[in-house]
Amino acid sequence: MDALTHGIIGIAVGGLSGQPLSYDNPIYLAALLGSQAPDFDILAMMRGGLSYLRQHRAASHSLPGIIVWATVIAAVLHYFIQTATFASLLSWALAGALSHIVMDYFNTHGAALFWPLIPQRLSCNLLNVFDPFLVIILLSVYGTNLPRQQVSLVSFIAMAGYLLLRVALKYRTTHCLRRRFVAFKIKRLLIMPSLEKFFCWDFIVETTGHYVIGRISSLSQALRVSSILPKQLYSPIMEHAQDTMLGKFFTIFSPFTYFDLKQQGGSTKVEIYDLRYFQQNNFIHRGMMVYDDNNNLCDSYVQSYGRKLKIPS
Repeated sequence: MDALTHGIIGIAVGGLSGQPLSYDNPIYLAALLGSQAPDFDILAMMRGGLSYLRQHRAASHSLPGIIVWATVIAAVLHYFIQTATFASLLSWALAGALSHIVMDYFNTHGAALFWPLIPQRLSCNLLNVFDPFLVIILLSVYGTNLPRQQVSLVSFIAMAGYLLLRVALKYRTTHCLRRRFVAFKIKRLLIMPSLEKFFCWDFIVETTGHYVIGRISSLSQALRVSSILPKQLYSPIMEHAQDTMLGKFFTIFSPFTYFDLKQQGGSTKVEIYDLRYFQQNNFIHRGMMVYDDNNNLCDSYVQSYGRKLKIPS
């Protein structure tokens, strides 16, 4: 989720202590810093954009990772503020960090919760990275005159209710999609919140021969197919591309990775798409590998949100 949502939830976590909200209260500081800490992996940007893409939501968003973050936060706060015990600071920082990775699990990008045992980013695809309705629900609770602890409890109850509503909408939409594609042999189905329309869901249907990408409305159940991609046949170059650093990165980064082989002049190009994010007739996250006429890899790069990053050969 975005930093604002994580911060609001972090304050709600601290509010469970029943203590008054204050900028110098160590419990709120621990919970708030914990709720932001997993995203400190932005420091990987110092090593380049590709390093950030590989590290973001990986180790820092895992259960072992948040234990490390919580320990560091508790140690620093305890050094400057001796009014709270280290154990207390550790528990509240850990609770804040846990809220972060749980919320990231609910959104479309996911989190590598069980890294290093499972390096893939896991997601239940209920929310977008920023959900304005969730923010409004949380902030509206803070406008009441309830005691601090009750404000936090009501916040979590309201958030749980909203998530259950999203689960119901997703279940209804998934059932509709399976009925629409009943004539096809569905191997896998992914449905996730649309990036452009709130009451719509983007979907990927994998059949025996194709990937079908489109959008469906939760309310009217109107369906639009955006792209149909045929599955590629095996080739030595395709196998090599999947085994490169770039190919392995996409395979871990996305549960729906598509390799597209194209001949162009004397060279061969292998394009890689993350099928989950399709906007304006293009994929947001994609890669390219160029092979010469001797099938040697001579260039590769990844393109994400309009930024092109060269990959060392």
